[in-house]
Amino acid sequence: YQRRVAVGLTAYVQKHPVTREWTLEAGALVLADNGVCLIDEFDKMNDSDRTSIHEAMEQQTISISKAGIVAQLQARCAIIAASNPIGGRYDPSLTFAENVDLTEPILSRFDVLCVVRDTVDPVIDEKMARFVTGSHVRHHPANMMNPDPSDTEPQNDGVKQGLLKKYIMYARTKIKPKLHYVDQDKIASLYAELRRESMATGSIPITVRHIESMIRLSEAHAKVHLREYVREDDINIAVRIMLESFIDTQKFSVMKNMKHTFSKYLSYKKDNNELLLFILKQLAKDQMVYSRSRHGGDIQTVEISAEELEDKARQINIHNLQPFYESDIFLANRFVHDKKNKTILLTM
Repeated sequence: YQRRVAVGLTAYVQKHPVTREWTLEAGALVLADNGVCLIDEFDKMNDSDRTSIHEAMEQQTISISKAGIVAQLQARCAIIAASNPIGGRYDPSLTFAENVDLTEPILSRFDVLCVVRDTVDPVIDEKMARFVTGSHVRHHPANMMNPDPSDTEPQNDGVKQGLLKKYIMYARTKIKPKLHYVDQDKIASLYAELRRESMATGSIPITVRHIESMIRLSEAHAKVHLREYVREDDINIAVRIMLESFIDTQKFSVMKNMKHTFSKYLSYKKDNNELLLFILKQLAKDQMVYSRSRHGGDIQTVEISAEELEDKARQINIHNLQPFYESDIFLANRFVHDKKNKTILLTM
């Protein structure tokens, strides 16, 4: 891990303070060769980096010719960049390209674009506030000397961080999946549909790079599963990820129609629990607004009809909700299913 701010993203030529000779300083992308480069405030990079980053993201090299120094540096790294929207708030009535101060050639070089929206959700907001305050309480010097057993963080049964690092390192260095079989007709038809939708909506332009993005994502999915060959389900997952990224960057007015157009690709191996949780939260929010307008004051418990949730689930071809009621995501959001009364209770 190396932090680089003064030099910039690519490379920089400057005079040595002692010898007064011109020296070449490597930037963040060069130092991250064969690794991952994390970039914050990506939209605020200087003009020289904005020009040379095209070569770095396309050819994974950085060429420099300044002060008699001619060099080509390797920048074979994955880039994860974060950018702020213009004005500090994302406008869903505009496209992604209109919301950020980045050129379309740079945006088209990313495999996946994610829009992180700050939505108002009382349950998640309260959970976040409890986590922040609890973290400050636990890390106070007085509490660190005499820890309270009741204030300890809950144990996570997931993969340990050390094991996860070893797994990722092994997959990166040892597994090189081969593109054994590719459904060319599926990719060709999808590419044609995406091009047509992109021209109709005026959003991010779809280019041949997006076909390469699908291939890279399918190889990455096979690599995560330690497979030597790319299978058809790897390609289907890559198509779904790229479509979700593309639709998420659209205007809110056309997003629903595009989800319906590409529904056959988006529904592949999708976790129904997240979709059902989203519907349940919408029902809880509506019920909460109704209860406050009628009764006023603070509400401790919200009661949702289980039949109403089941009706909405049947509209999206989900008929068995019992696995959802027993899932960790249902319980983690403080929902309780009352089979006797056919209701779902949410404790605030």
